Amino acid sequence: MSNPVPGERNTSHESRAGFSSRTVRLAWILAVAYLLVIGYASLQPFHDWRWPPEEILRFLVAPWPRYITLQDVAVNFAAYVPLGLLLSIGWGARYGQARGVLASALAAAALSLAMEAVQMFLPARIASNVDLFANGLGALVGAMAAPLLAPAQPIGGRIQSTRRRLFLDGTPADAGLVIAGLWLVTQFHPTAQLFGTGAVRATFNLPPYLTYSPALALGSEAVVVLLNLLGVGLMLSALMRHGNRPMPVIAALLGAALALKVVNAAVFLQATAPFSWLTPGVVLGLSAGWLLLWGAVRLPQPAQLAAAAGCIVAATIAINLAPDNPYQSVPPRLLVRGASHFLNFSGIVRALSELWPLLATGLLIYALAGRKHGE
Repeated sequence: MSNPVPGERNTSHESRAGFSSRTVRLAWILAVAYLLVIGYASLQPFHDWRWPPEEILRFLVAPWPRYITLQDVAVNFAAYVPLGLLLSIGWGARYGQARGVLASALAAAALSLAMEAVQMFLPARIASNVDLFANGLGALVGAMAAPLLAPAQPIGGRIQSTRRRLFLDGTPADAGLVIAGLWLVTQFHPTAQLFGTGAVRATFNLPPYLTYSPALALGSEAVVVLLNLLGVGLMLSALMRHGNRPMPVIAALLGAALALKVVNAAVFLQATAPFSWLTPGVVLGLSAGWLLLWGAVRLPQPAQLAAAAGCIVAATIAINLAPDNPYQSVPPRLLVRGASHFLNFSGIVRALSELWPLLATGLLIYALAGRKHGE
């Protein structure tokens, strides 16, 4: 604040977009990270590349596919909403809201076009003009929604007041809330067990380290759920203001995660048993993790940050060492039409699920280092 030039720049940004310079900077960081996730997801699997037998952009004039469904359109629409929103916050601060919305929608549409064109080189993927339309429309809606989230607006004002009342000021808390939101998104993973983030064995074709047995499967599921519950819960608790009770906030996040898991199984995957993921091991892990969390939230903040990072790392190691469960089948939604358009959204969720532990531990280490330096 002592430097007048940066202060003037921040005021300018706030007057044009309604967001603080810290929020704009975080939006740009998240936008770049989301771009990498989209690229990672769109280019899976990373093998069997071929020269396309027809013109790369022929899919632009292809007729409406007979096998596309409203769900396919909806999930591809939803996949680009966050990108449009983040870009709109960033460019809105520089060019104003109207031009920021337009620039964000065009940039996201160009990215979608590039990803669809590259998929022509992958036999396992289907380039589609329907996906391109859904992605572009989702980005436009996200970009148009960004101004409504500014603190000066009614919706953004309520969010901002709640955030300031419950959580600490600063970038670590802002980023932590975003990472907690991404953790909710990972519950849409089509095959992973509950809270099973960081499972990369299938992506890299790594063999299982342990042989399946009922007792080992139950124990590994319980350990993964327990450690992730502790890690996420302690992360939220460490970023909350002193005097606020963390358990109701953690319970709300946990309830939302469980609800999304049910919605994903019943609506998107169309599973005949939407609660099949609620195994005895999962129940054991939820119960034990919640009991341990009651005591762990009373630890000092540095201890909570360190324990959260350790739990998330340990959970990632555990899920990659856990045996394959022969009774866990691939959802029929992913088998009916082979490489369906649903895989575009599914790929983004898989990428988030695999990368989430890295994001979370990076934030926790940053927050812990900042506290040691008095920041």
